[in-house]
Amino acid sequence: MSGSIASYDQLVRQVEALKKENSHLRRELEDNSNHLSKLENETSDMKEVLKHLQGKLEQEARVMVSSGQTEVLDQLKALQMDITSLYNLKFAPEVTSAGRGAEESPPAPASHRDGPGDLGRATFRMLEELDRER
Repeated sequence: MSGSIASYDQLVRQVEALKKENSHLRRELEDNSNHLSKLENETSDMKEVLKHLQGKLEQEARVMVSSGQTEVLDQLKALQMDITSLYNLKFAPEVTSAGRGAEESPPAPASHRDGPGDLGRATFRMLEELDRER
């Protein structure tokens, strides 16, 4: 009889341990869900910033072409290629990795910049900030 009591006590302890683990996993799932929602919002915000920047660049490019400033336009194209290459170098391998870092702060709103150099530096700073957050 004492064997069955010990077996019952062991089952009770196992059930309690499973309840604790289940509770922990539920909290973790909720945390992950909240974090995913936050990342989705940040991604949406970043897309809006990128749309704004792309529109501004296209507008500036039209002005430059119409005023004959093709050298500056060529420099902007080269800068875009450099930024794309930098981004691919820094972030492309991490996209496939399983353990991604959490981005805790929302992206800063884009300020209105006038010079192409300022835009490139701002983009580079944004990429660096994202890299640090990872």
